[in-house]
Amino acid sequence: MPVCHNCGRKWTWKQTIKTMFRLKCPHCGKKQYESASSRIRGSVFVLIPLILLPINAWFEFSIGTVLILAIIFAFIMIGLYPFIIKLSNEEEPYW
Repeated sequence: MPVCHNCGRKWTWKQTIKTMFRLKCPHCGKKQYESASSRIRGSVFVLIPLILLPINAWFEFSIGTVLILAIIFAFIMIGLYPFIIKLSNEEEPYW
């Protein structure tokens, strides 16, 4: 779970999901940024659907099945996001 670099308090899963897009500490209210290493790890989640596209073509799933699988994978990715995110006080470049 992420830890605020200003106040040092650990966020809960629910607090992380609530502040996922703005990353404002629920305890001290200071703006936090996702670290570069965390963004790189999170980008792996984007690759999962791209890997599943050829599998979909191979097994010839119907559109409905693909949509259901996409929704399931989206919920799994959002649910796991709080476990991989690391925070920083300032925005870090990728390199």
